[in-house]
Formats: sequence, structure tokens, C-alpha cells
Amino acid sequence: MSPRERTPLYIGSIAAILYFSEGLPFGIVKELAPLYLRVEHVQLKTIGLASTVSAAWTLKVFWSPLVDAFGTYRRWIAGALVVIAASLAAIAYVPSSLFYFFLALVAIGSATQDIAVDAFTIRATPKSMLGPVNSIRIAAYRLAMMAGGGGLAAVGGLLGWPVAFGTAAVIAFGILVFTITLPDDRGERAEHENVFAGLALWLRRPRAAILLTIVFLYRIGEFAIVSMIKPYWVDRGYSPAEIGTITSVVGVIVSIIGTIIGGWFLSRFGLYAGLLWLGIAQVLSNLGYAIVATINAGRWAIYAAAIVENLGYGVGVAALLAFLMAICDKERAATEYALLTATFGLTGTVMGAASGYIAQYAGYPVYFWLTVILGIPVLFLLPLIRDEPSLLRT
Repeated sequence: MSPRERTPLYIGSIAAILYFSEGLPFGIVKELAPLYLRVEHVQLKTIGLASTVSAAWTLKVFWSPLVDAFGTYRRWIAGALVVIAASLAAIAYVPSSLFYFFLALVAIGSATQDIAVDAFTIRATPKSMLGPVNSIRIAAYRLAMMAGGGGLAAVGGLLGWPVAFGTAAVIAFGILVFTITLPDDRGERAEHENVFAGLALWLRRPRAAILLTIVFLYRIGEFAIVSMIKPYWVDRGYSPAEIGTITSVVGVIVSIIGTIIGGWFLSRFGLYAGLLWLGIAQVLSNLGYAIVATINAGRWAIYAAAIVENLGYGVGVAALLAFLMAICDKERAATEYALLTATFGLTGTVMGAASGYIAQYAGYPVYFWLTVILGIPVLFLLPLIRDEPSLLRT
């Protein structure tokens, strides 16, 4: 990339567009699809099973070496967008029986795009610009999730679901056209470390089993509740537009605030205290939906439950991501971080698959109380790593 192309405005603009492109399909799969399926009267257990397509974001570590080894990142981004745009267009206009197939293609294309976008951005961004570019990409990603969840839900409620998914396809195609203008990123690339060798090395460290268990369990209650929030709103009789506005648009804004609060708390009180107290806050945030569902509370109570849950979501994300970075060795950070994120990503996939069955047969009140209980065990594991050297350095 030439010096002219390394100006802050130029790189910031690329990061904003590419990370919007990352967040849009993720928001569609995680936020919009459960809402759409419940509006179409799909059973909760089927909605839960449909969420297993998100395993693509967990498993992407295994095909990431291919993205590094063949072609350019620009071409991988463009190819992934072709798959995403075509699949979204298909969802809009093909029989509903093929919905799950094309939703899986959206997830696979999106996960592949993530690999290439992250690599492209790292290569394009000078060290002096890492801070500003990171801020831009997080904001763009969350904005895209808001658009993919709440924005398209509003479009679906007003103009119909084919228009909503068709709109998403047009946006993806527009970003595809933009990728043609990206600078070439050919050049020497470091060979990826063998992920299995990296895992074996990490597992030989002291307390590896406890650390890995904490990674797997820390967000389990939050992952459990997220899958059933939108179906619950639908069953309470709220419109897609209202659901999208409160749970996605307002929810994303509140979760960003929660992330900022969590980051401040971690910097002020340290990582161990953050894991513990932000973990407690994360568990308590699920109480809102549990209470609302139990007493069948009204509109303002469910609004409050949504805000509290998203605040807990934000502080929990801040704590876990800081924890993952701390327990990675700098020399093998890329491999270890990918493996650790795959571990907690697996938590979301497992809970998403089971959530529909439990909610359908036990009912929403029991299920939401269960999500509170699920978040408690990991809190009792945290004292076992209180003197972990990687936490003390933070």
C-alpha cells in the first residue's frame, strides 16, 4: 500500500466499510433470523437448532490457513461477499424450505470474510493508527449488527420479509463493488502455526483445564438467554418493528455503554476483580427477563428487562475478551486467541441448539430462570485462578 493510501482518513474509511460488512450478516444470523422464524410460527426447538449455523464462526480457525496461503485477501473478501449477497437474495425469493440451507451459506461466507478482513486490516494499518482504527471497526461492527437486526426487522414489519432480505442482499452487493477498489495486498505472508500444535502447547500450561473451563462457562448464561429473547417478544404480541427497535437498536447502544463501563472497571480495579464483579453483573442482568416472564409484566417492564440484559451483555464481553488476551502467550497469540475464541463460540452454539427445546417444553419463565442459574458456577471457579500470573500482570 502506497504512503498516500496509508492516510488516516483512507484507512479509517476502509475499516468502517469492511467491518460494517462483517457485522451485517452476523446480525442477520444471530438477531434477525430468530425473529423472522418466530413471526412465521416456527417452533422454538427448530429456531434453536437453526442457530447452530453460527458454528461457522467457531470453526473458521480451521480454514483460516487457506485464506493466508492462496490468493489475496481482497479476492477472499469479494468471493465471500458474492456468497453472502447471493444467499440473502435467495432467502428473499426461494421457497422457505431452503431457508436454513441459505442461512448456513450466509454464516460460512461471513466467517470466511471475517478472516480476510481482519488480515487485510492488520496489513494495512500502521502501528501508530491501531487505536483509532480499532475504535472505528468496533463502532462500525455494532452499527451493522443494529442494521442487520433491528433495522431489517423494521423493514420486514413494514414492507415484508422478502424486501428485508432483499435489502440486505443489495447492501452486500454494494460492498462487493467497493472491494474492487481496495489496494492490492499481495506480499510475503507469515505461515500459520499449526492449530493443533498450538492447542497442545497451551494445554500443557499450569491450570489449563481450569482456564479453559472458565472460558467455556463464563458467557453460558448470556448465550442461553440471547437465543430466546426475540421469540419471547413475538409470543408476547409485539410487532417486528418494535422488537427490532428495542432489542436491537436500543440494545446495541446500551451494550456499547456496557462495554465502555466494563473497560473502565477493568482498568481501575484489575482483571480478576473485573471477571468476578462484572460476571456477577452479567448473571444478575438475566433476572429482568426471568421476573417479567414469571409475572407476565407489561410493556415498560419488558423494555427495562431488555436494557438491563444488554448492559450485562456489554460488561460481560469486556471482561471475557480482556481475560482471553491476558492468558495468551505473546509469541503464539494469534493461534491461542483463535482457539480460545472458538471455545467460547462453541458455548454459544451448544446453548443455541438446546435453547429452543428447553424453552418450548419448560416454558419461558423456567427457561429464563435457568439462564440465571447457568451463569453462577463459573463464579466459584474464579478464586482458583486468583494468583494466575497472567491475571496479575494485567
